[in-house]
Amino acid sequence: MKEKEAFLKKLSALEPFDSTEQRNSVVCALIGHSRIQTTCFGYYYCARCGAQLGDALGGVYYGAETAVIVGHKCETCLKNAETLTWQDTLFCPDPFEEES
Repeated sequence: MKEKEAFLKKLSALEPFDSTEQRNSVVCALIGHSRIQTTCFGYYYCARCGAQLGDALGGVYYGAETAVIVGHKCETCLKNAETLTWQDTLFCPDPFEEES
């Protein structure tokens, strides 16, 4: 976890951020988009920053094979969740959290 702690220390040097959205966009720019994603009508989005990552309507989005979709508890998402790293989970919602 030293890598995560070092990253968070560097990130704190960039503060203050104007918003959570700005912070999350910076995080994705520095360490990459999360494999925790949301989807709507065939489009895939990073659950951390909201950027569109893929389009399964007009083409094939290969990232769907390793994605963990927020709100899914299917076998594929549960299996993919086991491979998530801290880079995927940092500032992302829990994909399996029950809605209240």
